Amino acid sequence: MSIRSRVARLVHRPDRDERGATGIFVAVLVSLVLLATAAFAIDLGMQRAGRRDMQTVADMVALDMGRLIDGRTRAQIEAGGANDPAAAAQLNWSVANNSGETIGEPPDVTAYWVQVAADGTYPEAGGIPVQVGSAQVPNGVVIIAGTDLGFSFGGVTGVASGDVQRSAVATAEESACFSVGSYAARLDTSSSALLNPILEGILGGGIDLDALSYNGLVAADVSLLDLAVELGLGSVDELLAADVNAGSLLIAAANVLQADGTSDLNVLNLVGAQLGGIAISLGDLVTAEPGAGAAETATINVFDLLAGTVLIANGTNALSIPSLAANLPLTGTGLTTSLTLIEKARQRCGKIGSQADTAQVALGISGPVAALPNILGLTASATADIAVNVASARGILTDIVCGSETAADPSGEDVQVTSGVVGASTKVSVNLSGSVLGQTLPGLSALAQITLAGRLELTASTGDPSTVRNAQIRVPNNPSDWGEAYPLGSGDLGLNTANVTATWVTGPTVTVRVLGIPITLNANQLTTLLTNVVTGVTNTVLQPVLTAVNDSILSPLFDLLGLNVGGADVYGQRPYCSNPLLVG
Repeated sequence: MSIRSRVARLVHRPDRDERGATGIFVAVLVSLVLLATAAFAIDLGMQRAGRRDMQTVADMVALDMGRLIDGRTRAQIEAGGANDPAAAAQLNWSVANNSGETIGEPPDVTAYWVQVAADGTYPEAGGIPVQVGSAQVPNGVVIIAGTDLGFSFGGVTGVASGDVQRSAVATAEESACFSVGSYAARLDTSSSALLNPILEGILGGGIDLDALSYNGLVAADVSLLDLAVELGLGSVDELLAADVNAGSLLIAAANVLQADGTSDLNVLNLVGAQLGGIAISLGDLVTAEPGAGAAETATINVFDLLAGTVLIANGTNALSIPSLAANLPLTGTGLTTSLTLIEKARQRCGKIGSQADTAQVALGISGPVAALPNILGLTASATADIAVNVASARGILTDIVCGSETAADPSGEDVQVTSGVVGASTKVSVNLSGSVLGQTLPGLSALAQITLAGRLELTASTGDPSTVRNAQIRVPNNPSDWGEAYPLGSGDLGLNTANVTATWVTGPTVTVRVLGIPITLNANQLTTLLTNVVTGVTNTVLQPVLTAVNDSILSPLFDLLGLNVGGADVYGQRPYCSNPLLVG
């Protein structure tokens, strides 16, 4: 190539290629956008983590603060007491205990004592919970937990920090334990009639147990939680849900009581050793809703525990005592008795609406009435048939009152008791024959001879006193202590002559002769004669039987079972008022 051509090419060189400049600009722009997006994503993740942490803190602190809700006023909760920390101290402790791993600044936590509605809502003003007055009793607590998060890329996003806030609401779930009827309610010398017959079958013949054998048990209560621990179970819920060895259960109760200093426990160990490997469910005797706080603090009377365990181990939930008359004699009669407990007493732990049933009883008495005297000159022989039936009494927990157990601020519970059919009847059939004394018929001379023959049936019965009654247990006002019964019912199931009906099943045939001459009685004279005969039979035959049944059978029977006719003896236990529960 010539020199001119080379020069020409240098002079006419093409313009510089600028296509790469756009790529560099886009790369820088995308890098800035990605950097801002990454910063936003990281800070957003921190916010989410902060919200999660604050929700956890709010939940845990709400549960801790909810334990202070136990029927006290807001002022009392804030001040604290001998067994409860002040609200501020509890709040500081809970925050410190639950905020060690949170991100951001130390949490700022506030508690508000409020009234929480059934749907979990509570009053607010401007987004702030409205607290109850100082003299009012709160049923819930609102916890608001917040923190300040410093953003990692504040210089990029232009926002250096942000607030995170979360809330939780807790209420105190109330629960209580109660029982309707109790074997140990009024234990007396007839106590052996309840257990000895069936214990003889378990322990074999030759045992000699009487009321003294049970003395150490009647006044003793054992904690369900202590029983669970002694049996190697973790909680009362586990104890009531498990099938446990009946013998081990009674021996465990003896061990717990012995550690507490209770004596006279031989009968527990004796029966426990003989029950062997029989498995029972204690939940058949004590029923508790899962998680009911009251169950963890509940106790059961040890005599009731023994009786209930024996009944359950018997396999029929029934105890029959065919020779009750040997323990509760009817003087001057040849009557035989039988008693059947169809169901055991029941204790229940749970929230409002929980239900318990008491024992059912069937009592039968029959046989000849021995050694009857002449009645108005008539020869008499009689047989008696007596029946007592008590269907189950059902108790429903309708209210729980959380107080400080003072006269001005009692604790308690309301139990609505609905009784089934309760009644007793005595039927005495009397065969009469012979000559009636003349003075039984005014207006006829002593020369009159009156003969009478027939069979008279006398029936004394009680009406059904069953109804719905409410036990309003308020300690220390009525009763004065949790160990005392709140009695419901008409009191006694007493048979009396006021309700007697008389029916002549055969006869009567009446003949009257005056100086050997037969005469006919008019209607009024015949009515008067028969009325006097019925009165004489009632006073001579029926009244002693009714007295014996009332005094020797019915009264000890209901004392033994702890039943009040038409209702029941209701036993409450101290309510559990501070089982915290998150709501909303």
